[in-house]
Amino acid sequence: MERDRELAKLINVLRRISRAASHAGWSRDQAAARFCALQYNKVLARIAEIEPAVATLFVALPENASADVIRIAAHELGAYFEDEASPAATSGFRARVHGCGSRRAWAGRVRFGSCW
Repeated sequence: MERDRELAKLINVLRRISRAASHAGWSRDQAAARFCALQYNKVLARIAEIEPAVATLFVALPENASADVIRIAAHELGAYFEDEASPAATSGFRARVHGCGSRRAWAGRVRFGSCW
């Protein structure tokens, strides 16, 4: 139970890292991207302690990794645990990362919860 709780928290942090990296890429803020890479590496190290199999699948990012690479890496690491983490921790992960899921209207049509 404690493992699941910590994984849920770490997945939440990965979601926030992904969002911050997306913003850093948009604003071209290298310092923010560097911070995101460092945080990602810390989360990856902790997850590798909890789940050793992760260490063979995911690698630490260099400090100078691009914001897009950081965003993708955080999203993929979070996706690895989607099926076993609590629903509250993973709900909306894809929607927030890709910016989908809100109400959209186009030419008289309205779609909810999907990307175009």
